[in-house]
Amino acid sequence: MRSLLISTSLVSSLLLPTIAAAQDFNVTYGATLTSRYMFNGLEQTTGAAFQPFFEGEYQGFYAGLWASNTARSIVGSSAEVDLYLGYRNEVGQFSYDLGYTRYYYQNPDFDCCGEVIFSMGFAPIDPLAVGVRFAHDPVADYVNSSVSVDYAFNDQIAAAATYGSISNGGHDYWSVGGAYAISDTFGIDLTWHDTSISSGLAVLSLTTAFNLR
Repeated sequence: MRSLLISTSLVSSLLLPTIAAAQDFNVTYGATLTSRYMFNGLEQTTGAAFQPFFEGEYQGFYAGLWASNTARSIVGSSAEVDLYLGYRNEVGQFSYDLGYTRYYYQNPDFDCCGEVIFSMGFAPIDPLAVGVRFAHDPVADYVNSSVSVDYAFNDQIAAAATYGSISNGGHDYWSVGGAYAISDTFGIDLTWHDTSISSGLAVLSLTTAFNLR
C-alpha cells in the first residue's frame, strides 16, 4: 500500500521538484519499474513490479491514482489500486500535506482499508529537507509514524533516509538510498529497506515522470 505518488520513488524529488508548491492546474503522470514493491519495509511482490501513476492538482488540492502488481501469496491479490485526494501547501521553509488514501485489491472478498495521512516538512537550507508523517487507519486503529531526511547534492543526485514505526503490535522499519536523474523525465534510485521483523533488501527502481502545467 503506497500513499501519495510523490513518495513512490526517491528520484521523483529530482524529476518533479515543483509539485509540492504548484499554484495552478497541474497534471503529473508516469510510471516506476522496480525490482521489488516494498511497503513499510516489507515485500509486496516476489519479483519486479510495474507502478503507473496519475495526479491532477489545482492550487494545492489534488487527487490521483497509483497502481501496482502484487503477489497473491503475500497480500491475497495480484493487483493493487490506490485512489487518493488531499491538500498540500508551502509557507516559507515549511510544507504540509493532509490527505486520504483508499486501497483496493483484485479480490472481491478483501475489503481492505484506507488511511488519513498528515505530513509536515521543513527545509532549513535549499539542499536539505526533514519531514514527519503520520498515517492513521481508523478501522484497524493504528498509527504509522515516520521521520525522513532528504539531501540534494545537486540537480541530479540526491540521498534520503527514513525511520518509521507502526503502533498496536506493528513493526519498526527504515530505509536509506540514493537517486540519480538521468534526464528531466527519467531517473534511477537504489534503496536499502529493512525492518525489525524481516531481513533487509536492496531495491533498484527506474522512474519516468512528466509534468503538464
